[in-house]
Amino acid sequence: MSLSYFFASYLLVHLLLLVLSFRWQLTGPRSWLLRAILVGVMYDNTMLLLSSWYGGAAWLEPLNYPRWWLHGLLLPLLSLFTLSLLRQAGVSIAYSRWCTGLFAVVTLACLSYGIWFDIVQLQLTSRVFEDPTGLFHSMERFNAVAASPPLGTIFTNIFILPWAVVLWRKTGWSWLFVGSLTIFIINAAGAALAYGFLLGNFAEILFLLALLKTEQHFGTPKAAITKS
Repeated sequence: MSLSYFFASYLLVHLLLLVLSFRWQLTGPRSWLLRAILVGVMYDNTMLLLSSWYGGAAWLEPLNYPRWWLHGLLLPLLSLFTLSLLRQAGVSIAYSRWCTGLFAVVTLACLSYGIWFDIVQLQLTSRVFEDPTGLFHSMERFNAVAASPPLGTIFTNIFILPWAVVLWRKTGWSWLFVGSLTIFIINAAGAALAYGFLLGNFAEILFLLALLKTEQHFGTPKAAITKS
């Protein structure tokens, strides 16, 4: 089975989510951050789609670098997205100095990690992925030479989870928690698989849908009415 079908399907779903973000008339910095992330994952899947056709072609290498740049620069900002939601929901500690400082430190730390490892030190090499089950065709694509996990993104995800619980308890809205937990579990489960990145890209769709629905919910007047 060719992997190009998966990447093309993911790309179409991300495009649909982008269109929905405008149809839902989402406005404000939070909404534009989500759109920027959507554009980033669309670019990522476009590069993977091209790699499924052309492998490790030399002309594809420079085009692959922005995949890591966008990842390292945009995803750590989801902590600020969460802080903004907490404040809109009327969570009092979200206005405190220590909480504001905590979110600022975490965001800057994860951004710094992403800038250093995903931009400054980034070097790519082509690698052939083989499916031991024989279900998928082999695929050559570009990977970072220093195969370190995206710790900035992982820590951002972990950091969001307890605050998503706070938001859930305050407002009754669980989508942010469910989406954050889902992408964490799926990525962890797929980390040891040759084609775990397929699961990771699918998890991104679920996560982004949860984020967009959360923004749609809190972007309406009814969101001002909290559960407690």
